[in-house]
Amino acid sequence: MYNSLMLCAKLESTTREGFNIQTENFSVITELIKNPRLKGKDLELMFNISRRQLGYRIQKINTWLTEQNLPTIERTSQGFFIVDDAIKHFLNVYIEPLPQENEQVYTACQRAHLILLMLFKEDEVLSLNHFSIDLKISKNTVLNDLKQLKSLLEPYNIILKYSRQKGYHLKGNEFEIRKLLTNLIDKAYTLNILNHDVFGILGLRKEKLQIIDTQINKIEQYLQNNFIDESTQTLRYKLYFIIRRIQHNKIVSPFSIGYDDLSDTEEYRATEILTTNYSDIPRQEKLFITLQLLSTSVQWSELDDSTFLPELKVALQTMLDQFEKITFITFKDRETLLNQLMFHMKPAFYRIRYQLSDVESLQNTLKDDYKELFHLVKLSSKPMEKILRQPLPDNEIAYLTIIIGGILRRQDEDIDKKVKAVVVCTQGTSISQLMLQELRSVFPEFIFLDALSLREFNHYTLDFDVVFSPMHIMTNKRLYITKTILTAKEKHQLRQHVFGQLNNTFDTDIHAQKMLAMIREHADIHNEDSLLNEIKQQFDEIHAYTSIESSSISLDYHLNLQDLLPINHIQLISHVKNIDEAIRVAAKPLYNQHYIDANYIDSMIQYFDATYMVINQNIAIPHAENEQNVNRTSMSMLVLDEPLTLKTGLDVNVFVIIAATDKFKHLRPLLQLRDLAQDAEMVQNMIQTDSKSQVLEVIKHFSIIE
Repeated sequence: MYNSLMLCAKLESTTREGFNIQTENFSVITELIKNPRLKGKDLELMFNISRRQLGYRIQKINTWLTEQNLPTIERTSQGFFIVDDAIKHFLNVYIEPLPQENEQVYTACQRAHLILLMLFKEDEVLSLNHFSIDLKISKNTVLNDLKQLKSLLEPYNIILKYSRQKGYHLKGNEFEIRKLLTNLIDKAYTLNILNHDVFGILGLRKEKLQIIDTQINKIEQYLQNNFIDESTQTLRYKLYFIIRRIQHNKIVSPFSIGYDDLSDTEEYRATEILTTNYSDIPRQEKLFITLQLLSTSVQWSELDDSTFLPELKVALQTMLDQFEKITFITFKDRETLLNQLMFHMKPAFYRIRYQLSDVESLQNTLKDDYKELFHLVKLSSKPMEKILRQPLPDNEIAYLTIIIGGILRRQDEDIDKKVKAVVVCTQGTSISQLMLQELRSVFPEFIFLDALSLREFNHYTLDFDVVFSPMHIMTNKRLYITKTILTAKEKHQLRQHVFGQLNNTFDTDIHAQKMLAMIREHADIHNEDSLLNEIKQQFDEIHAYTSIESSSISLDYHLNLQDLLPINHIQLISHVKNIDEAIRVAAKPLYNQHYIDANYIDSMIQYFDATYMVINQNIAIPHAENEQNVNRTSMSMLVLDEPLTLKTGLDVNVFVIIAATDKFKHLRPLLQLRDLAQDAEMVQNMIQTDSKSQVLEVIKHFSIIE
């Protein structure tokens, strides 16, 4: 201890920095001397510092070493550090004996996980000595490890406590402690530390594990399935530790798990196989064990899953519909794909619902290697949110990406070969989403990745080929400047212009020739050239035509225009003085029902822009980006007898307030409102009537999807 203090003082006395910084630098250099196998990542975890901070400390240490006429610390291409023997002798640091050739050496990350797992031994009061002896490290290293692992406990609101009577132990909600346990075991498997070498460290008894293995085999036979190898390995340890917790009277709360969610499953009945050897297992513990069985991935199953969570199957079917619309790809063997997705999502459903797993290794790899496909699957996964009651986690999306990617490869579909486009619009979420849907209908062959603000576009990381925008922007990709809302003629012209430049693979000529050949087989043709030209024109018009079915990627399948514009949201009055009054009056029904607050109304007035917040020159759509001031997705309508002249010179009689809690829920009603605005006769009918019921009938007419 005296030597260490003297060395710290020696480091401090030769530099201008304060004592605290020098002590930290001394700790770094002594760890490097004691453990030459340490890499930068280990030091970052050990001292809770960033890569840049570590580099700064090494630089300071090397400066000090140079001042002492000592060799500097070097770093190998593999990430290890080389500390010259002269430094070791000068600092007189005690070096722990190197492990034997076949002896396991654990990294800081592995040690942190092992220490946490050791805390589940239950039958031993753990002190620093236990960790030091079992892991063959110094007490100082143990103390550093204990500091680092506290960050692993924070997400679970669990505290690491110490007392002489109990030693080191975990304190927190038992269900959260169990979640930590299951995640530790999953992570320990990927870190390659669940092996026979740790049986003694963790107090594992081989004969008890063998009994659990036998019971797992019986459960597989009962359920007529086969757990995948990795899941079987982790399941045996999870069950072992869970039973140990129960035997030490550490029981989960009865309110942590929904009985109705799990009690009617075959897996719940299968828990009897596991618990027959143990008396007085509480019902909530049987439910927790059921959760482990339900959330364990299977390799194959002979049971028909069609009766299991039918709403999950519907959500997956809708997700595939979304993917096909976005990508213009049709899955040839959709039933096989759906079964594969169900196969994965059944255990994933419970993992996500009860937050049992946070493994991210797949997610990170896929985000780099298949980021566009990953992004498209993520865009399509919105229908899953309703059944899961939360967004689908990225690590689960990664697995779905693998499954969908495999099917695409088998049918020779290559996402990378398709034209990928983005929409850049500074006119707010509603307008940019409307523009995105318009362009998707005009160019169904393209993959539209996103509708972006200019700021989002400047930081966008996905690969794309084409940009559509109502304004000029700086980009090295092909840019097409277009209006936010297009007439049928403008869509046709834009399509012809884009394809003329891109030389797109969708070849109208080829399709027209095939159609002509079919007609030739069954009928006499008097003028082939004329017929061929008409067929080409029809193909162009079909692809330029827009409809709700082709363009909408509606992410809430229950909302139509009439749902957001009931009769009590409609107002008919004579006139208003100005746009401010129009917005305030139009917003009254939503404000009175607390769907929006006063700040949202003020924002709509402040940011109203008649250059783009008017659809087809006859319906104004005031809205704002302040989602935090919107409590419910909603709309309200104001119809004026006398038109209000806007700054652009447009005379507008109809104002529709749009309030959205997110980018998607109001999208289909907005598209239906667009269709209404394009029907001048219907708009006039609303203006000329003095009956709110007749206005509602017009709204209902455009709420129907054929």
